[in-house]
Amino acid sequence: MKRLTAHLAHVKPIKEKVGNEGKLKTILNNTISVRNLRSQADVHEALSKIRSNHTIATCNKPNHKTWKVGDEMWYTSNEK
Repeated sequence: MKRLTAHLAHVKPIKEKVGNEGKLKTILNNTISVRNLRSQADVHEALSKIRSNHTIATCNKPNHKTWKVGDEMWYTSNEK
């Protein structure tokens, strides 16, 4: 089983009420994870669904460990 995580670009912050006092807190949901993917074909299918609704962020830092400049920022990992 694999998990796909994609970083999103151009995400607007959302204000939500938190706690019993009803204070507003700004939340930024800039990643999407898809779990229980069995094959690489499932990963590509999930990526195409994410691309149809959102814009996947591209790397801008030249010294990033995982991605090169211009690469889409998504990765897969093994689930337990």
